[in-house]
Amino acid sequence: MRFTDPSALLSHLLDRHEDGRAGARAYPDNAAFSSVVEADRFRKKLEEASRAGAVELRMDKGRRAGEVKFVRIADAANLYRFVERIPSGERSASALDELFRRAELSTPFAEQGREAAGAWSRNRKWAGIAPGDIGSLAKALILAQAIHAQQHSGLDYRTFSRRTVSDSKALERLEASVVRALRGAVPDIPEGATPREALGALGLEKVSPPLLLSGPITFGAHQPDASFLGFPADAIDTVDFSRMPEYVLVVENYTSFVRHVTEADPDRRGLVLYGGGYPSAGIQKAFGLIARRLPDEVPFYHWSDIDPDGIWIFLTVERAFGRGLIPHLMTVELAEKHGNPPVQVASRVARADGSILFELIAYLSQPGAKHLEQEELDPIIPRL
Repeated sequence: MRFTDPSALLSHLLDRHEDGRAGARAYPDNAAFSSVVEADRFRKKLEEASRAGAVELRMDKGRRAGEVKFVRIADAANLYRFVERIPSGERSASALDELFRRAELSTPFAEQGREAAGAWSRNRKWAGIAPGDIGSLAKALILAQAIHAQQHSGLDYRTFSRRTVSDSKALERLEASVVRALRGAVPDIPEGATPREALGALGLEKVSPPLLLSGPITFGAHQPDASFLGFPADAIDTVDFSRMPEYVLVVENYTSFVRHVTEADPDRRGLVLYGGGYPSAGIQKAFGLIARRLPDEVPFYHWSDIDPDGIWIFLTVERAFGRGLIPHLMTVELAEKHGNPPVQVASRVARADGSILFELIAYLSQPGAKHLEQEELDPIIPRL
């Protein structure tokens, strides 16, 4: 980057200094001056900064003698005074003090505020929030603290955001920042979940998804003639069974869900539920209600991708049911036979000592483990 504006050049040097780039240089664009007068004004400003002990000028030689070749900082404190700029560290400390005055933050979220201030002092963004943007930081931390305190229960994104920070769209803008703040206080947020999936798993959704299911289900005396049905998750009590399902299976992927109910189990022997990736809080609650309505003799299964996210989802569904869950088409042998090494660095594998997935978790924790998307496999009914 080259400059014809001396103030922009000096500010650039301070930006690089705050980024931790000691000895950074800034270069004039000597060929781009519109006139000799502009070039002279540029050089005089830099010479003034040099006399103030703020910068060091390195002059060109030969036929370009008299032109400034490059500029670097001689003394950062003098340069801050010369351009009348407050260092980022001081601005961040002031912003943090203002934040603590405006919001009563509990310890984990106050620590996140200090972490943000530390990033700002190096002129870095924190969770997508630009240095000095105290308004966005305050809203993100206040929203995170309210979610941690369960103040979001039963509310959608915009209603919760409006009631909490008087800005109905704040949560949509600050999803990543809010989840970043929550990770320090809610350790069981799935590692590989997107911000929206993470918030959904905590019970906060932009729009509540329906629960899709197939099986020997009835509404009153009527058994619908459809491969599967969808309805609000909180209406699970309106569903009854024409006969006891032989099994319960939660399927993470929509394509695999549709293929299973139409190809593998067209007679609806089992109760098959679509998990929708990381199941929302409403769907998790519906899973729990289903588990309490069925006897222990009915086996419960789950079918996910064989990867770290699939492990997180399996464990989430198992907690929702409140009973032992059996992995379906999720084995080391299938991963080795049909899987491939991940293209990107995999997220951390969940730890679950004593879990039925112990062998698969150990496998996925090893370098070179293959991942397998469930769509690669043809659906089959679980071995009953």
